[in-house]
Amino acid sequence: MADIADRAQILEEQHRARAIAVARARSMDTPLMKNGRRVCLECGEPIPKERLAASPGAVRCIGCQTIEEARR
Repeated sequence: MADIADRAQILEEQHRARAIAVARARSMDTPLMKNGRRVCLECGEPIPKERLAASPGAVRCIGCQTIEEARR
């Protein structure tokens, strides 16, 4: 049975893998895919089909894109 240290290590590895994937996608301007759907670079949630229809190159959901534009 896995103890708390084993579970923490697994969780850390998952977070690290996700962080690396996000960093690669950002540096290459390549969208992230999860289960065949494009997901937001910031929050990891699937980007709604309506958003992709309006902006086919979108790499962030509307909420995260709004925050990104406000930062700039």
